[in-house]
Amino acid sequence: MRSLAPADTDALAIIALFTALRLALAATLGLGVDEAYTLSVARDLQLSYYDHPPLQYWIAHLFMPLLGDGRAARLPFIGLFAVSSWLLYRLTQLLFGAEAGVAAVLALNCSAFFTFAGGWVLPDGPLMLALLAASAVLARHFFAPQTSRCGALGAWLLAGFWIGIAALAKYHALLFAIGLLAFVVSVPSRRHELRHWGPWLAALLALLIATPVIVWNIEHEWISVAYQAGRGRFDGQLHPHYVLANLIGQAIWILPWIFVPLLIATWRAWRAGRTVERSWYGLCLALPTLVVFTITPVWGSLGLPHWQMPGWLMLYPALGEYAVRRTEPARLRRWALAGVAVIMLLGTVLVSHAATGFGRILAPRLFARGDPTLDAFEWNQLPAELRTRGLLQPGVFLITTNWMYAGRVDEALHDTVAVVVFGGNPKQFGLRYDPADFLGRDALVLGPADSMNGIAERLRPYFDSVHELAPFALGRSGMQETPMRLMQARCLLKLLPSPYRQPSHEARPAGAQPHCLGRELGNSDLPSGIL
Repeated sequence: MRSLAPADTDALAIIALFTALRLALAATLGLGVDEAYTLSVARDLQLSYYDHPPLQYWIAHLFMPLLGDGRAARLPFIGLFAVSSWLLYRLTQLLFGAEAGVAAVLALNCSAFFTFAGGWVLPDGPLMLALLAASAVLARHFFAPQTSRCGALGAWLLAGFWIGIAALAKYHALLFAIGLLAFVVSVPSRRHELRHWGPWLAALLALLIATPVIVWNIEHEWISVAYQAGRGRFDGQLHPHYVLANLIGQAIWILPWIFVPLLIATWRAWRAGRTVERSWYGLCLALPTLVVFTITPVWGSLGLPHWQMPGWLMLYPALGEYAVRRTEPARLRRWALAGVAVIMLLGTVLVSHAATGFGRILAPRLFARGDPTLDAFEWNQLPAELRTRGLLQPGVFLITTNWMYAGRVDEALHDTVAVVVFGGNPKQFGLRYDPADFLGRDALVLGPADSMNGIAERLRPYFDSVHELAPFALGRSGMQETPMRLMQARCLLKLLPSPYRQPSHEARPAGAQPHCLGRELGNSDLPSGIL
């Protein structure tokens, strides 16, 4: 058995340290809104899903019997990112040497987005692993073919497999494939690859693996593709300032002291051009994602700064090479120690506040306009509140106003009550149930108070009656951080509107009313919480 080189040991030590950090974060930090939503809809095994391809949901569904639907569901994703870190090290080692590989993997793990998202139940974890695996396979084929064990055709087929896996994780895989094609076409010595079967069979294999996504979209009138593409739809005016705002967001997510050297390494790769194939390779893989999601906000929505992260991921090898070639060893070590210390301190402070809300007690003015860490606040106090009032009766279903709140409610109640979104984009919640199943049933209507304006009036045409109940609040450390409104709706008389489809069901005779389980109850029978 071959012994590990010192650089290998250093890389593994970095990966082990940050894996331990992510395990600690997973145990103490509540699920984010996207994680709660993912675990809710992952209960239903589908070919694909509304907002993303299926891989993150399949992983969550597969492990749910073992790990449950809580924070332990992060464990497979933490493992995936540990493998991704090792793949980044190997990719960088192949391109620029072992020392650059150590620097790259350290920089990656010291970047805020990758530190935190590397352990979250999100599509980014599986996507990053698949993209790095494809990059490493082809880098070996392009730059060290003598060390490859599978030959040119085998390398392309293996890369096609991983690109197909990436397509099952996120639509970014298409941009990665465009970047790969750009590299092969732009480098004269690589164009001969297109005269052989390898790239074409790889594309066919990737397409075959992505078939579930395509079939699901065909069956659902391409609503997933339309949803993602709609974010870049021209809204009638140009807003170039969005680009600057988006870039600032990217810098914050990566952390400025890493983002600036990353920009410098990217600029050096651009200036060197295609004559320096190794840096050009990473640049070509990165640019489609970086350009599309940074420029689109000029005419579309502002977007989210983490959409560019799969692109920046491909440039960490260039950052590693820049760090070891342009920085004195002593200075690089100081930078490394400072980077680890800062990310550890930042993680400790943020997670402690997210778990307890202590910052709002010590410095309330800082959070006068809101607290983003509430996105990691789980609504575990909700079931006790509803049970104390005797509201969780058999047959009742829940209505809320947003897919994020639906995920929170479902997370708290562990899928024991059906949750429906009314008035907003339900995402996959709009496909979980047949609306006809709720006819004749009572509903609880709840959500943060600022999201419930006018909902009673809009619901009354659908129900026999809608009554306001006493409000309550959720919060950390005994604080009332999220005021909630609560209503009881008696007997659903007609189908709630569905944004996607109306499931087939037998037509109800004209004038006929559904059988209402609670119709016989008078006002005196309503719970005491009604105002």
